[in-house]
Amino acid sequence: MAITGDLRGPDFADIYRDQLLPVWRYVRSRIPDRHEAEDVTSEVFARAWRSWGSFDAARGGVAPWLLRIAQRTVVDWNRRAGRHGALEPIDLDLVETATSDPADLPETVLLAKEVLIEVNQALRELSERERDGIALRFGAGLKMADVGRVLGISTAATKMMLARSLTKLATSLARRHGKPLADQSPLALDDLVDQALARGRSAMPTPELADLVLQLAVLHRPTMPADLPKEVQVCVDCATSAASRIRARWRTSKADRSRGNHRFGVLSAALAWLPLSPICVACTIPVLIVPLVAVGLSLDAAYVLHGLSLFTAPLVALLIWRHVLRHRLQLAIAVGGAGAALLVAHLVGHLVVPDGVPPWSVVADRLGTALLLAGTIIDAIALNRWVVSQRQRLAVAAADFRLAPA
Repeated sequence: MAITGDLRGPDFADIYRDQLLPVWRYVRSRIPDRHEAEDVTSEVFARAWRSWGSFDAARGGVAPWLLRIAQRTVVDWNRRAGRHGALEPIDLDLVETATSDPADLPETVLLAKEVLIEVNQALRELSERERDGIALRFGAGLKMADVGRVLGISTAATKMMLARSLTKLATSLARRHGKPLADQSPLALDDLVDQALARGRSAMPTPELADLVLQLAVLHRPTMPADLPKEVQVCVDCATSAASRIRARWRTSKADRSRGNHRFGVLSAALAWLPLSPICVACTIPVLIVPLVAVGLSLDAAYVLHGLSLFTAPLVALLIWRHVLRHRLQLAIAVGGAGAALLVAHLVGHLVVPDGVPPWSVVADRLGTALLLAGTIIDAIALNRWVVSQRQRLAVAAADFRLAPA
């Protein structure tokens, strides 16, 4: 009998296909080394895969959720590399990438390399948050409201911060050339930036700001390496489970990793409760205690294990619920949750009736154990099938990856 969910969530492979380029552009804009930026991009999607069950579409789109993970990953990476707050060198490789392909420019003109180097230098004078905001807006292409969600500030504060950042950059560039800049900030900034990102000059209040928006749009649109989609897919594949990560360490080359084996999924952590299930019904089926006593376990220790099995039942239900957020098979939590509730009722029976076990508590113990055991197995099958399906779709998406038109 096929086990299928009645509620389908967003597909991770589709998110990977749609969001890889924006994430890469953001990360590349914030990491000065191209090879490190590739590693960070892979880590972003590995973290997103592990946290996929926590994504709630009702609380916002997937783009700000994923870019929030990217922003935290960049911060962690720079902190480990000792770059947090340090003055970074000019990223000449990023400038070379931006000027190498005229087809990717927001306008059909080539901007002088020297101009982009000056803009890159001016960017270093901004704070980390201001540079994050610019990279999210120009690199990832997020709207102001989504940039604010990533940074944890309001939309109004985001617009004010980016307007102030653009003015600071324009003032810095004008000062380098000995030119004054009128004290004006762009007003409808979101629409004006969209115009620049859509291959057209925007009607900024001053020509300097208009040129700056175009230069930032070019600088934050680096070409994505051809092998990055496959590298990200391999990293996500290795992040599926601890066992997968161990297997990945035994593979000696990238070619070996790229082949992958997508027939196997993961073992559900809820299955760890299975050895406790016979002990769970030991007080209502005393014969189950005999093997424990035969191996030298005292009755007191056996009843301690029995209590442990009852106390952990709600935790097993919680694990099943977290898995259901991924595979969307609600039958697993319905069955497992009912079993956990009955086992809690049985535990209450122990506390309320210290002498003997009432009939209703016996039923709760046996039925609850059976239901929780069934829910755990259903969840394990559904989770395994979901993981295998997602890994297969991700591999196909990586092999057939095509960039959407800029």
